[in-house]
Amino acid sequence: MSVRPARALLCFAVLLCAVGLAYLVWVREGPGLSALLDCVLDPFGRDPNNDIVRCVFLQIRLPRLLVAGFGGAALAVAGAVMQSTFRNPLASPDLVGTAAGAAFGGALALVFRLEDSVMVAVPLASLAGATLVTGLVFVLGGSYGRFSVAGLLLAGVALNTLVGALTAFAVTFRFDNYSASSRVLFWLMGGLEGRTWAHVLITGGGFLVFGALVRRRASELDLLTLRDDSAHSLGIDAQRSRRVMLWYACGLTATTVANTGGIAFVGLVVPHLARLLTGPTHGILLPVSAVLGALLLVGSDLLCRLAPPDANLRLGVVTAVLGAPYFLFLLARHRRGEVL
Repeated sequence: MSVRPARALLCFAVLLCAVGLAYLVWVREGPGLSALLDCVLDPFGRDPNNDIVRCVFLQIRLPRLLVAGFGGAALAVAGAVMQSTFRNPLASPDLVGTAAGAAFGGALALVFRLEDSVMVAVPLASLAGATLVTGLVFVLGGSYGRFSVAGLLLAGVALNTLVGALTAFAVTFRFDNYSASSRVLFWLMGGLEGRTWAHVLITGGGFLVFGALVRRRASELDLLTLRDDSAHSLGIDAQRSRRVMLWYACGLTATTVANTGGIAFVGLVVPHLARLLTGPTHGILLPVSAVLGALLLVGSDLLCRLAPPDANLRLGVVTAVLGAPYFLFLLARHRRGEVL
């Protein structure tokens, strides 16, 4: 069921802009659309009453919106790269331990209250943890100095389990301190509260840098879906290209999870949906995945903001609830003998 790729991309981009506008003005309480229009019509701040409203939009809502947009796009692109690199439709950005390492680093920063001294201590610790665990997976997954998909997967599973256990220990280590343990648990379930322009710089910078690197080599991803000997006959070193692409995907994942916490299903479901709509060619698959990923995460966070305050609805929970039905749809297709 493919549609014209350019038309699909344009439609999703327009929808993303509409949802982004709703994200800024659709709230339970506080300044809404009329207040935003007043600020736009008073760009030089002649009315002092608009100063607080402008601060709310520019320092609270807009950074959170941008982190959600860049983060969703980065996870979706990382998922598309993983699925093509591993030639496995069930591959996801957390496959090689990047997300688990980021969660562990962030959990340690929260347990030891490093954010009290450095505002971006949690994302920086998450980036360090993601880089360390990903590097270990690549070292342990190597086979006599050569890239091994099977070895990488086994090392990823092993370190995901180990780092997950260490993260759980970090939570129980401070379980007697409800404030500390609850902050860790809430962060592990994903959320975008209190995002600032520093967080936008990390997530947006990661998406722009690594996304541009992936986009330049989109044609290689098309070839990596073939067998290694076929890809080699068409002019690329499949082993080296897979290694490089996986590092790009890990960069996208690390710079996102460092600021969002645990986000489920975005990198796994969105590439499937984009491929179903526009086909497998990565020249269009990557940008459509990016827009769809941003749309999904912005919309999910909007639901979290509109939920009653006492519900404590977490972003990772919303994305998991939205993603699970799509996997039931994939299961139905598989039973009918259709290709995933």
